[in-house]
Amino acid sequence: MERKQTGQRILAFLLLVLGAVCVAVPFVTLFTGDGTYSWQFKTPETAKMMAEIALIFVLIGGGLLLIRRPLFRWSFTALVFVLFNWAHVVFLPMAVSALYLGYLFLTGYFLRVVLFKQRELRDGWMADFILGTSAVIAAFCLLSAFHAGAVRQLRWFSLLSGAALLLWLGVRVAGERRPGTEAGKPGRRCPEDSQNRLDGRWRTVFYLLITFLIVMVLIQAGRMNIALDFDTLWYGVRSEYVLDNGSGIYENPGMVGMAYVYAKGLETLTLPLCDLASHSYLLYFNLWLAALGLFALYRLSCLYMDRRFALLASALVSCVPGIMNMSITAKPDVITWLIQIFMVYYMSLYIKEAGETGERRFPLLVLSAGAYLLSLTMKSTSLVFSTAIFGMSGLYLIFRRLLKLRAPIRQWLLMLFPAAALTGIWARTMLITGMPVTSVFTSILEKLGFQMKYPFASSALPQNWEEASNGAVLARRLFHMLLMPAGDDMGHVVFAWGSPLILFLTGACLAACLLLAAEAQKRETGKRGQRLLSAYAHTAFWPFLAVNLVSLVMLYQIDGNYFMLLYTGIIVGAVSLLASLSRKGFRRFSGAACLLLLPIMAFNVLLTAESNWAWSLGFSEIQWVNKGRVNHEALQHEKMVQTGNEQIWNILSQDSATRVIAFGDHPGCLQFPCIVQSYKDITSPWGNVELVNTVEAFEEYMAYAKADYAYVEAGFIGEGSWEWSYGLVRQMISRGTLTDLKFEHGNVLARVELDGRPDSQSGENLRLFDENYLTYEMKQAGETR
Repeated sequence: MERKQTGQRILAFLLLVLGAVCVAVPFVTLFTGDGTYSWQFKTPETAKMMAEIALIFVLIGGGLLLIRRPLFRWSFTALVFVLFNWAHVVFLPMAVSALYLGYLFLTGYFLRVVLFKQRELRDGWMADFILGTSAVIAAFCLLSAFHAGAVRQLRWFSLLSGAALLLWLGVRVAGERRPGTEAGKPGRRCPEDSQNRLDGRWRTVFYLLITFLIVMVLIQAGRMNIALDFDTLWYGVRSEYVLDNGSGIYENPGMVGMAYVYAKGLETLTLPLCDLASHSYLLYFNLWLAALGLFALYRLSCLYMDRRFALLASALVSCVPGIMNMSITAKPDVITWLIQIFMVYYMSLYIKEAGETGERRFPLLVLSAGAYLLSLTMKSTSLVFSTAIFGMSGLYLIFRRLLKLRAPIRQWLLMLFPAAALTGIWARTMLITGMPVTSVFTSILEKLGFQMKYPFASSALPQNWEEASNGAVLARRLFHMLLMPAGDDMGHVVFAWGSPLILFLTGACLAACLLLAAEAQKRETGKRGQRLLSAYAHTAFWPFLAVNLVSLVMLYQIDGNYFMLLYTGIIVGAVSLLASLSRKGFRRFSGAACLLLLPIMAFNVLLTAESNWAWSLGFSEIQWVNKGRVNHEALQHEKMVQTGNEQIWNILSQDSATRVIAFGDHPGCLQFPCIVQSYKDITSPWGNVELVNTVEAFEEYMAYAKADYAYVEAGFIGEGSWEWSYGLVRQMISRGTLTDLKFEHGNVLARVELDGRPDSQSGENLRLFDENYLTYEMKQAGETR
């Protein structure tokens, strides 16, 4: 016994040292000297933000701990939540996006209980989301196929179908309340829900963790209006122009950038919200999905541990910048992560129930498969990461003889809507590009017989282009990703980082394994369901880890958000080990490890609050008198006016179907209210460099794109910046391709005339262009127009 206690003390001390390193090294690297966040760490905005975070934590935590009556307790929490959103001018985005999310759940609930007769289903809300989301996407695709998929038409469809579903729900609820009518049985409760009642210190810990989760969500809401990042402005909030050219998603917008032809499941799903005045409607929808993901993770963790540790796992995930910072972008990473959690949850539940009761509930298996298919509609990289998990899950079922495929056709049809959504989304990419999925997969698909259409270019598999060996590259990148995200290839990691929490939990896992190995002879047999579940977790995780490590070596540019599911898996696995230690007599060590998590979680609050994809500073200003939302479209117009584009804006805003090629700073030049693509979209690395090699090739592409105008931003091109594009513009003017030039404060708007010919007017236009366009060199010299 003494030897056992000594071993625990030594490992606890080593964990203490590791914890100190995990806080000290990143803090010094990022927040002092020339660190990434050193400039903003000392600003008044950061001080105000941290004070507000502390105040919200005290208010919500105090309410949860001190108010005894549950109704008053949760009402107070909701009031603080709503007031925070109102003060930061995101109340309407919060409410409207929540209503739209409710519409998706109601659609799925209708399909689940009426069409598929799956009323008694544990955590049926996950199935409702899978079915509702896929059904709405499939419906939007179908409407687009019949040229009735404009944004306004889809919004009316959502409103009318939502009203019909509410009417159905009201009738159903009223019928179930009639005397003599058997009320519907609720879904199966989680066995762990009846354990670990909230008493004593666990009540305090429980409510403090709930408070922490809510605060981490509010941190994102507090800066939502000022956190529009590069990719969000590039394509995330421009679906009304990228996906809707008047009749639906299948009309070719003439855009060659790969970002415009990726799988567009999220963008299609949120089309009814995309043309509203505030971009925060889309961002808050993503934030709600992140909150759902944290709850889904809690439910998944309950299958592997008791709910105290499950809640801890969810809280740890909430303070990982690489996950939560994605929730205020209009990118599909969060919804993909959420659906992948659903996929793993239903697979785990199927395995656990098969082990405990011998019952192989096929609906759980087919819902996991449906979640897999739905994830492929959201993000191209799901083809790698989701397939790695689902593929290993299938192999596990086969070798454990747990796979059951004989089931009624009604249960098989649970995959109908996810399959239809995938078909509809991939069909768009196929029609436009000739490939069902783009990105790095095009070179592979070409070998399978697919052919890329003009004007798109195939992409090769990624290479890191480093001279060092793959082992050296992996070791260096692992060091930076685990402890110190600094360096040339860490630019997209530092604000989407897994944080030092991952390194600390890896150390905790190693220590736990040593302690459990020492007790191997005394190991409990446990329930068969739990043993099967543990074996499944290992079967799925280790190959998935290998896939992530391979991608870490191969990628030229590492994005921290690529590893969201890996961060989650490491956290759940580590906390599960700590829970196992607690059950097997190592409570002191497990408790010490949990206490050492507190400073790391506190550091992660600072790290998450300071970092975001837009490099915004602090929270948005508090405004108690407001309209409930910020009008981002009006702000974009104001910015364009300030940069001397008022008349150009007025011309381009007359018809949202106007197509423009912009030679300007990306993505700022894309903010005109019409179909705009930049020169950077067209050339390498996002487009096809062959299209700009000659003026003839560029004019051929302009014909494909059906371009109406070319816009040249003042001070963007010249002989010292984007010299080749400067030459292209001058050549097209001299050839008569660009005519009817309009000048405004050094900016130029020219009409595209593909049948134009060189004449005296084209020569005069070139002279006027040279006289009136503000080149890069002129702007650098301080000249104006």
